[in-house]
Amino acid sequence: MKTNSKTKNYCLNLFLGVAFLCFSSSGLLAQQGEENTEAILQSFVESYKTDPMAMSATFGIAVGDDWWYVVSKRKEEGYKVGKRKQYTFHNFGPNEVLLYKGKPEKPTWYFQFDDAGVLKKIDSKVWTASTASARSTAADKVALDILAMEGYSFTHKDDGISYQILEHFWKKDAVEITRFNRDSSLPSHGAALVSLYTMKDKRVGWFSLGTDEAANADRNMDKGQVPNLMIFTKGRGKGQFGDGEYDIEPGMSVFIGPYVKHVIYNPYEEPLEGIVVLFGDNIDFAKGQSYLAFLEEEYQFLENNQIRVQQSDTALKEQ
Repeated sequence: MKTNSKTKNYCLNLFLGVAFLCFSSSGLLAQQGEENTEAILQSFVESYKTDPMAMSATFGIAVGDDWWYVVSKRKEEGYKVGKRKQYTFHNFGPNEVLLYKGKPEKPTWYFQFDDAGVLKKIDSKVWTASTASARSTAADKVALDILAMEGYSFTHKDDGISYQILEHFWKKDAVEITRFNRDSSLPSHGAALVSLYTMKDKRVGWFSLGTDEAANADRNMDKGQVPNLMIFTKGRGKGQFGDGEYDIEPGMSVFIGPYVKHVIYNPYEEPLEGIVVLFGDNIDFAKGQSYLAFLEEEYQFLENNQIRVQQSDTALKEQ
């Protein structure tokens, strides 16, 4: 918690010179701020216990210089339904979720909040957690980051789990509603952005471009390793898509393949707004494997997984 460098001193005079007690406000305010932060974190923990999208994980939370960590164990129970018991439904939760003060006992990944003010904005729904963590490049400083502790090697599995926890742990409503407008946005790729949903392989966001604003105008951002789907819902604009220039209007969508140029510009008074879907992380495909090669391998996994589930279901029925 950030405090004023000019700390006020308070003294309590108990008369007659018998006692004279002085204390500094800085320590008291820091303690109160820490307790308030912990209460907010505990409220997220309590809601996660009944979240059907909860994941099993141990992760840290650093708010400024103060540390906590969470141990989450997802609970589910499957049961057969249908006349021939041919389908499986699941009961989810209550999950086991515990909050501890201090750093995790073993190195792991963690959420780094710039300060307690960022946590409060997420708690009060001014920002979504994924909006606070959105960046244009890997070098960008963000209000909420996902980092690895010293001695811990961050994997793609951690990436996927951390995105799921980012999206659901930091929302407390049973039905997770995100309101999007320019006041609740943060800048990304030249546009005002509200992240609506983040997964490892798909990111969905709302964007707005004001007058004379452009998205992806930087030559380092006008192409990517993964596809984009842009859905325009309000306003008008100009688009440079591939080798052509197009007029943008509400009620149109544009699918952008890997390495296809996509720059959007708004020369009009009314904001240009829409939804963007990014299929994966660019950084995952910057050092060898292409997105299309990944898809082929992913679809092979789906086939193998289907066979495994069918074999498991058959064995269960024979018991």
